[in-house]
Amino acid sequence: MNILHPGQVPIITGSAIVHPCNKIQWSWPASHEEDQFVVMFGGLHIEMAALKTLGDLLESSGWTGALIQASLATHGTVYSFLKASHVTRTRRAHQITACSLYLLQQKAYAEYGNGVEERCNKMSLED
Repeated sequence: MNILHPGQVPIITGSAIVHPCNKIQWSWPASHEEDQFVVMFGGLHIEMAALKTLGDLLESSGWTGALIQASLATHGTVYSFLKASHVTRTRRAHQITACSLYLLQQKAYAEYGNGVEERCNKMSLED
């Protein structure tokens, strides 16, 4: 690292367990402190944490009931989305939700546009 980027602190990321790296930092703090070597979670762990946070926010919102009613998944699977038990399925459920909300927004705007008189200033979709 010092040859290519002198003085830059190396950062290691990983989607596997990063505990062994932390153990190295704790065992040899003089040569592997955080100001000399940074260990952080990889993309999978960061995505899992974000999906779990979304699950906490959506827990009492009726989102799970809407997914069950739409027959997107079974009762148990839908509740596993709140805990992000399966990242790919949970990500897919959020993507479907976002697409559905976008389509509903487009439909509502089209209905609004039909109800506005021609003399009035019609608001844009962004407004």
